[in-house]
Amino acid sequence: TAEPKIDGLSASLRYENRRLIVGATRGDGTVGEDVTANLKTIGDIPKTLPDDAPDVVEVRGEVYAPNDAFDAFNAAAEAEGQRTYANPRNFAAGSLRQKDPAITAKRPLRFFAYAWGEAPELPAKTQMGVIEAFESWGLPTNPLMKLCHSVEELLAQYRLIESERAELGYDIDGVVYKINRLDWQQRL
Repeated sequence: TAEPKIDGLSASLRYENRRLIVGATRGDGTVGEDVTANLKTIGDIPKTLPDDAPDVVEVRGEVYAPNDAFDAFNAAAEAEGQRTYANPRNFAAGSLRQKDPAITAKRPLRFFAYAWGEAPELPAKTQMGVIEAFESWGLPTNPLMKLCHSVEELLAQYRLIESERAELGYDIDGVVYKINRLDWQQRL
């Protein structure tokens, strides 16, 4: 698969009995910051999953700020003599780490799901299949994620994303490629 690498802040959402129980930042890769209350203010993130979702699943993704919303926030903050942010990534990170969820709720944050952590049972045996299940559960996924079948298709998707980069409406760091078959991912 090929997908844009969103320039935001990584977050993990743990659902138990299909309810969002805990949300955390990646932190040091082992232990993250508990930002559950703040993540629950992001409209893209469902508080519950449908009945066909597993009892336990950790969804990983990226919290980001759309460029136009970021620019509008900074312009309003500057006009009011408030703090502005250097870029959308810092804005997303600072917003998610607010001590008061009411402040986070006023920030224009979005979320894309792209992976998983703990998941005793996955809904598919492929990367694309799991992402399609996430989408069916109401989690936002990136519409530019594509299943490719050759190096030529991988490069074509890269060129497409590169050509549309300025118009995406959010910042990216490039393109991420993932082996589609999960058994091959484990083997590699």
